[in-house]
Amino acid sequence: MSLDEALGYCGLYCGGCGVFQATAAGGGIEYESGSVTTCRGCNSSELSIWCSDCEIKICARERGVRYCLQCADFPCEKSRRFLDDASYPYHKDVPEMMARLSQIGLEKWSAEQSRRWICAGCGHEYDWFSQLCPGCGAAVGKG
Repeated sequence: MSLDEALGYCGLYCGGCGVFQATAAGGGIEYESGSVTTCRGCNSSELSIWCSDCEIKICARERGVRYCLQCADFPCEKSRRFLDDASYPYHKDVPEMMARLSQIGLEKWSAEQSRRWICAGCGHEYDWFSQLCPGCGAAVGKG
Protein backbone atom coordinates (compact mmCIF):
# COMPACT_ATOMS: atom_id res chain seq x y z
CA MET A 1 0.00 0.00 0.00
CA SER A 2 1.37 3.42 -0.87
CA LEU A 3 1.51 6.13 1.76
CA ASP A 4 -1.19 8.03 -0.10
CA GLU A 5 -3.48 4.99 -0.04
CA ALA A 6 -2.82 4.45 3.66
CA LEU A 7 -4.58 7.60 4.82
CA GLY A 8 -8.32 8.02 4.34
CA TYR A 9 -9.74 11.50 3.83
CA CYS A 10 -11.51 11.05 7.17
CA GLY A 11 -8.26 10.28 8.97
CA LEU A 12 -8.67 6.52 9.25
CA TYR A 13 -5.94 4.11 8.20
CA CYS A 14 -7.36 2.29 5.16
CA GLY A 15 -5.26 -0.80 5.92
CA GLY A 16 -7.49 -1.46 8.95
CA CYS A 17 -10.52 -1.94 6.68
CA GLY A 18 -11.70 -5.49 6.01
CA VAL A 19 -12.63 -4.65 2.41
CA PHE A 20 -9.19 -3.15 1.80
CA GLN A 21 -7.53 -6.19 3.37
CA ALA A 22 -9.64 -8.62 1.31
CA THR A 23 -8.86 -6.71 -1.89
CA ALA A 24 -5.12 -6.72 -1.15
CA ALA A 25 -5.38 -10.50 -0.65
CA GLY A 26 -6.93 -10.86 -4.12
CA GLY A 27 -10.62 -10.94 -3.19
CA GLY A 28 -13.31 -8.66 -1.86
CA ILE A 29 -16.29 -8.63 0.49
CA GLU A 30 -19.76 -9.82 -0.38
CA TYR A 31 -22.33 -7.13 0.43
CA GLU A 32 -25.41 -8.56 -1.29
CA SER A 33 -26.06 -12.05 -2.53
CA GLY A 34 -23.74 -12.44 -5.50
CA SER A 35 -22.27 -8.91 -5.31
CA VAL A 36 -18.71 -8.31 -4.18
CA THR A 37 -17.08 -4.98 -3.44
CA THR A 38 -13.38 -4.23 -3.49
CA CYS A 39 -11.35 -1.20 -2.39
CA ARG A 40 -7.78 0.03 -2.73
CA GLY A 41 -8.23 3.09 -0.50
CA CYS A 42 -10.31 6.22 -0.78
CA ASN A 43 -7.63 8.01 -2.78
CA SER A 44 -7.82 5.36 -5.50
CA SER A 45 -10.29 4.76 -8.31
CA GLU A 46 -11.33 1.39 -6.81
CA LEU A 47 -13.65 2.20 -3.91
CA SER A 48 -15.94 -0.02 -1.91
CA ILE A 49 -19.69 0.38 -2.23
CA TRP A 50 -19.67 1.94 1.25
CA CYS A 51 -17.00 4.56 0.50
CA SER A 52 -17.75 5.52 -3.09
CA ASP A 53 -20.13 8.34 -2.15
CA CYS A 54 -18.53 9.32 1.17
CA GLU A 55 -19.41 12.93 1.98
CA ILE A 56 -16.06 13.48 3.71
CA LYS A 57 -14.11 12.29 0.66
CA ILE A 58 -16.21 14.50 -1.63
CA CYS A 59 -15.82 17.51 0.66
CA ALA A 60 -12.05 17.06 1.04
CA ARG A 61 -11.59 16.82 -2.72
CA GLU A 62 -13.73 19.93 -3.28
CA ARG A 63 -11.69 21.86 -0.69
CA GLY A 64 -8.37 20.59 -2.04
CA VAL A 65 -7.21 18.94 1.20
CA ARG A 66 -5.80 15.44 1.56
CA TYR A 67 -7.48 14.80 4.92
CA CYS A 68 -9.88 16.65 7.19
CA LEU A 69 -7.30 17.89 9.67
CA GLN A 70 -5.82 20.07 6.90
CA CYS A 71 -9.13 21.91 6.43
CA ALA A 72 -9.59 25.34 8.01
CA ASP A 73 -13.16 24.36 8.96
CA PHE A 74 -12.19 21.20 10.85
CA PRO A 75 -13.98 20.05 12.90
CA CYS A 76 -17.13 20.66 10.89
CA GLU A 77 -20.60 19.14 11.10
CA LYS A 78 -19.66 16.33 8.66
CA SER A 79 -16.60 15.37 10.67
CA ARG A 80 -18.54 15.52 13.96
CA ARG A 81 -21.21 13.17 12.57
CA PHE A 82 -18.46 10.84 11.40
CA LEU A 83 -16.65 10.86 14.76
CA ASP A 84 -19.88 10.37 16.74
CA ASP A 85 -21.38 7.57 14.59
CA ALA A 86 -22.19 4.80 17.09
CA SER A 87 -22.31 2.22 14.26
CA TYR A 88 -18.58 2.68 13.77
CA PRO A 89 -16.92 2.91 17.20
CA TYR A 90 -13.43 3.00 15.70
CA HIS A 91 -14.19 6.47 14.27
CA LYS A 92 -13.64 7.93 17.74
CA ASP A 93 -9.91 7.13 17.40
CA VAL A 94 -9.44 9.57 14.50
CA PRO A 95 -8.53 12.71 16.51
CA GLU A 96 -5.78 10.81 18.35
CA MET A 97 -4.57 9.28 15.08
CA MET A 98 -4.48 12.71 13.41
CA ALA A 99 -2.57 14.20 16.35
CA ARG A 100 -0.01 11.41 15.99
CA LEU A 101 0.21 11.98 12.22
CA SER A 102 0.92 15.67 12.88
CA GLN A 103 3.67 14.74 15.35
CA ILE A 104 5.57 12.15 13.33
CA GLY A 105 4.61 12.64 9.66
CA LEU A 106 2.88 10.39 7.14
CA GLU A 107 5.69 7.87 6.58
CA LYS A 108 6.18 6.99 10.25
CA TRP A 109 2.44 7.18 10.95
CA SER A 110 1.70 4.75 8.13
CA ALA A 111 4.33 2.32 9.45
CA GLU A 112 2.85 2.52 12.96
CA GLN A 113 -0.66 1.98 11.67
CA SER A 114 0.33 -1.00 9.54
CA ARG A 115 1.77 -2.67 12.67
CA ARG A 116 -1.31 -1.76 14.71
CA TRP A 117 -3.57 -3.97 12.58
CA ILE A 118 -1.33 -7.08 12.74
CA CYS A 119 -1.71 -9.62 15.55
CA ALA A 120 1.40 -9.59 17.74
CA GLY A 121 0.90 -13.30 18.45
CA CYS A 122 0.53 -14.81 14.99
CA GLY A 123 1.05 -12.02 12.47
CA HIS A 124 -2.46 -12.25 10.97
CA GLU A 125 -4.24 -9.04 9.92
CA TYR A 126 -7.37 -7.97 11.73
CA ASP A 127 -9.76 -5.12 10.99
CA TRP A 128 -11.48 -2.23 12.73
CA PHE A 129 -14.33 -4.41 14.00
CA SER A 130 -12.19 -7.30 15.27
CA GLN A 131 -12.12 -8.13 18.94
CA LEU A 132 -10.27 -11.39 18.36
CA CYS A 133 -7.57 -12.23 15.84
CA PRO A 134 -9.08 -14.25 12.98
CA GLY A 135 -5.82 -16.21 12.79
CA CYS A 136 -5.24 -17.38 16.37
CA GLY A 137 -8.29 -16.19 18.34
CA ALA A 138 -6.28 -13.99 20.71
CA ALA A 139 -7.74 -10.68 21.87
CA VAL A 140 -6.36 -7.91 19.69
CA GLY A 141 -4.89 -4.68 21.00
CA LYS A 142 -5.80 -1.56 19.08
CA GLY A 143 -3.73 1.03 20.80
